[in-house]
Amino acid sequence: MIRAAITPAIALIAAIAAPVAADDQAQGDGTARSKVKPARLIEFTGDREFLKTSSRLRVWRAEVGYTLDVNPAGVPTDCELTDKFRMNYVNDKLCEVLLKHHTFEPAVDASGAPVESSYEGSLNYVELREKE
Repeated sequence: MIRAAITPAIALIAAIAAPVAADDQAQGDGTARSKVKPARLIEFTGDREFLKTSSRLRVWRAEVGYTLDVNPAGVPTDCELTDKFRMNYVNDKLCEVLLKHHTFEPAVDASGAPVESSYEGSLNYVELREKE
């Protein structure tokens, strides 16, 4: 009885692990996905506005992490905070500042054509205040 239960469990684990292992191999084997040069941050000019908006919204965190979607022209098009706030209004207002003040060099594929990508970053409030 125990042997009959163990065999399906092992098969399930193997089925789950196989796609992950195959994905890891595909990224390092010279496929097109592994040759995409990601979007590169050129500049973030919103230090002061981000601090003012955070203060007005009463954000009490040491750091805010985020992910920006970047279109083929290098323009950020969507934003998501890593650790969202309970109120969507706060998330939306912080993202507005992040989208407005980031400048990117677009991501390019193996042939050099611009492609969509994403950028992950974080802002530390202590560091932002030290810059002022």
